[in-house]
Amino acid sequence: MRKQAIVVGLGQFGMALAQSLAARGVDVMAIDSKEERVRTAATFTADAICFDATDEVALSPTSPQRRDVCVCALGDEARESSIIVTALLRQMGARLVVARATDPLHERILRLVGAHQVVNPERAFGERLSTRLLHTGVIDEVSLGDDLLITEFEVPASCVGKDLATLALPR
Repeated sequence: MRKQAIVVGLGQFGMALAQSLAARGVDVMAIDSKEERVRTAATFTADAICFDATDEVALSPTSPQRRDVCVCALGDEARESSIIVTALLRQMGARLVVARATDPLHERILRLVGAHQVVNPERAFGERLSTRLLHTGVIDEVSLGDDLLITEFEVPASCVGKDLATLALPR
């Protein structure tokens, strides 16, 4: 059975998330109060609906409790709405609620109203970009905890075609 997701808020972050999930085989229901954004999302999601997600009566028929993940992707212009939507999704029994925060206070409040995970895409990207700018050849890094980091880097031409023993990397 295919995974199912709800993405509320189709700004730049929400639209990219909905499109990426859909491209990976997830049945995405996209929700926004702006008709133009909903029309765009309708071209690649299983369902796209235009309504104000802070309206409990309108949100309820989307059945958040039956979805694998519900994402509140509302941003800067809708902080209060993001808090309300996050709380409603939890109240309606959503199994996993991921909410987008815009600052540390917003993050704390989203956790208090029940978000299982809180993300700040702008901060996260800024941190990742700083590493690429500081270290030549670093492509990306993935943190696996406080003391473990995986770093992907460009292979120097001098290393191509050689095995690890020949390279003698520890020396």
